[in-house]
Amino acid sequence: MLDLRLALAPHLDAEGTAWLAKAEAALADKGTKHLLILLPQLARTLGREHLTGAPRHEDADGIVDVAAYRRCDIAGALLMQLADLDDDLVRDAYWHGDMEEKTIVLRSLALRPITQATVDLLGEIQRTNTGVHFEAGGLDHDLIVRATLAGGTASGFTQDDFHRFVLKMAFMDMPLERLLRGLECATPELSRMLQDFATEREAAGRAVWVDTWRFIGGAPGEGTLARVIGGLEHGSDPVRFAAAQAALTMRDANLAPFARERLAREPVAEIRDLLEKVAAL
Repeated sequence: MLDLRLALAPHLDAEGTAWLAKAEAALADKGTKHLLILLPQLARTLGREHLTGAPRHEDADGIVDVAAYRRCDIAGALLMQLADLDDDLVRDAYWHGDMEEKTIVLRSLALRPITQATVDLLGEIQRTNTGVHFEAGGLDHDLIVRATLAGGTASGFTQDDFHRFVLKMAFMDMPLERLLRGLECATPELSRMLQDFATEREAAGRAVWVDTWRFIGGAPGEGTLARVIGGLEHGSDPVRFAAAQAALTMRDANLAPFARERLAREPVAEIRDLLEKVAAL
C-alpha cells in the first residue's frame, strides 16, 4: 500500500505540514466522525495542486498514478486511513460532501481495500454526469480492473459493470491510458459493444473514440477484422496508429496484406514501424 504520508510530505510547506499534524491530532482526540469536519477544509487549506513528478506506485495492492492526485486527495486518503472508517462512514463522507469532498472520497477508494462501500460508490460514478467524479473513482489507478478481476462474488463489481464503465469512457472520450491495466479485462462482448457504438457515432457524423481500436484488438470479435482494416486507411493519424497497434496485438495473418498495401503510402514513421511488423506476420 502506498505510504500516503511519505508521498505527500515533499509537496507540503511548513504551514501545510503543521495543519495536517493538528488535523491528525484532532482526529485521534475527537474520534472517527471528526473526519466529516476535516474533509471540507482540505482543498482550501492544503491546496488542489497535483503531486507533479511523483512516481507511479505499484505493489501487490494495486497501481496508482500518484502524480494525478492532488494534495487534498492524498491528505484526505491519509485521514480516512487513520480514522479506519467502516463502510457506513465512507458512504456518509461521500453523500454528505460537496463536489470537492466527493472527489476526495472517490480518489481515496483506490488507496483502500475493496469493500461494499467501494462497489456502491463505483456504481455511483457509473450513473453520474459529473466528469471529475467519474475520473476520480475510475481513472489513474487500477481499482476498476482489480474489482472486476476479483469477480462478482468477491467484490460485487462484475464484468458487465466493467463493460458499462468502458462504454462510458468512450462516450466521455477519456483516454484508455488512464484506465490502468484496462486491456486485461477486454472481452469479445465488449468489442462488439464498442464497435456498435462506433457505428452509431459514425452514422451521426461524430468522431469515434480512438481507443476503440486498441480495445477491440485485445479481444477480437465479429466485425473486428473489418474495423481494424478500415482504421488502417483512416484519415486521422491517431486512428491509424491505434488501428496499427490493434493489428499487431491481434497477430492475424489476414491483416498482413493490408498492412503491406498501406505501408507504401503511410507518411507517419511510428505507424510505418508498426505496419512493417504486421506485414511480416
